[in-house]
Amino acid sequence: FRADIGIRDGRIVTIAEVTEDAAETVDAGGLVVCPGFVDPHTHYDAQLFWDPRATPSNYFGVTSMIAGNCGFTLAPLGDDADGEYLKRMMVKVEGMALEALEQGVPWNWKSFGEYLDRVDENGTAINVGFLVGHCALRRVVMKDDSVGNEATPAQVAEMRQMLKESIEAGGLGFSTGRSFTHNDWDGNPVPSRWAAEEEVLELCRETSL
Repeated sequence: FRADIGIRDGRIVTIAEVTEDAAETVDAGGLVVCPGFVDPHTHYDAQLFWDPRATPSNYFGVTSMIAGNCGFTLAPLGDDADGEYLKRMMVKVEGMALEALEQGVPWNWKSFGEYLDRVDENGTAINVGFLVGHCALRRVVMKDDSVGNEATPAQVAEMRQMLKESIEAGGLGFSTGRSFTHNDWDGNPVPSRWAAEEEVLELCRETSL
């Protein structure tokens, strides 16, 4: 329906015909005014570094989004080789350009918390939350063995501890991926696809505490 919207101190205070003077008036005639949309499934983990506005989602009214889905995140990292694996994995699973990942992303973090700090320092035009990806956890703990092998109980425990620390640092939860379409740069199933069911459940248990 047609109405004026009155905003005071960042909050909507009336939806009616506003007659009092305003510090600023925006003519939204012919447009739809609505709450910002929340997109719960995105992969802007890298793009936000060279495009803090998260286009084109911002053009469609998205004001909040969750990234780090499907088990794919850029953190945590153990060493440079982990970063090389993850960036090439993202080329395959998300169709990102390798040149963009190499030139547009600083890769200057180890922990998940440090990754979040880099995003904050870079700034974003929308609200963004990040899940902690299974592939990165496996890669840090198991290195090359993360592809082609199930984890030992000790490795699962190490992943769970790393997930705990990542959530405490600001991660919103845990994400994994089991889709048969998700393969890495070499054509092998991504690390999360090699996880036994009990490994996945054990990591999920950390999010229920």
